[in-house]
Amino acid sequence: MSKLKIKISDMDKKRFLRNIKMGTKEWAYKNANCIQGCGVCIYCYAKAMAKRRGITEDEWDNKLIVWKRINKNYLKLKPKGNAPWTYMFPTTHNIFIEEPYFSACIKLLDKLLRSGNTVLVTLKPFSKVVKKLCEQFQGYRDKMAYRFTITSADNEILQIFEPKGPSLEERLESLGFASESGFSTTVSAEPLLDLQPYNLINQVEPYLSKVDYSKDIGTIWIGLLKVKYIPKSLRKGKILEHLNRLIPTLKFEHVYSYYNELYHHPRIKWKESIIKLMIQNNVNVKELSLIIQ
Repeated sequence: MSKLKIKISDMDKKRFLRNIKMGTKEWAYKNANCIQGCGVCIYCYAKAMAKRRGITEDEWDNKLIVWKRINKNYLKLKPKGNAPWTYMFPTTHNIFIEEPYFSACIKLLDKLLRSGNTVLVTLKPFSKVVKKLCEQFQGYRDKMAYRFTITSADNEILQIFEPKGPSLEERLESLGFASESGFSTTVSAEPLLDLQPYNLINQVEPYLSKVDYSKDIGTIWIGLLKVKYIPKSLRKGKILEHLNRLIPTLKFEHVYSYYNELYHHPRIKWKESIIKLMIQNNVNVKELSLIIQ
């Protein structure tokens, strides 16, 4: 523990935790979405928020195109803050190959790029989707990058928690194709569904772009599962079995064991769920130097 153990005043700790960027704000200044609903995974934050607004389970699973978001005019935004990308698209749904959903996503993405914005395209990647996107937007390789969600190196676990998502092999194929097509690539392992991240890192690293910290590409982001977003009605059978194995690994002692080992890994970045856990337990994070110099 002593390697990264530091002294942090209560005042600095509270100030850092208060100012830490949350969720997508670590990655982009603005979010863009054009579909209400998804149904790919069972731990969906967006679905939980939608249910609070009165959207039913069936409505979420059936997916509704929100045309007003697609038809509006988008201007080039002036960069604000430290986020490397202007827009993150999508943030509350996947990009689906089925029509009319794919065309809707293409239209909005095209508008964002044509207006001069940079866009971080985030999705659980199906190979047909990624190949079409790469073909359609070859001319925007300097303005667009991919962040693929790959949360486990185990297909059985992916099937349990992301039942309508692609296999590990399809995600790796998509990652390799995008990189070989000249697009910048990066990976989100949030939530990490494996008990430790080493196998997942080894699986994805060969397919990633070269690291460029100014654009946050070539990186692997790791974050923790928020169990509260999994409906209690689903916590049974194989889901419950894996949760019983996974939940103990969300505690500080376990997370610190791999955080410590990966602290200097050039590709690894930590989501706020892990950064908060480290600060609360007086463990150094690289970002902390910004407030305690």
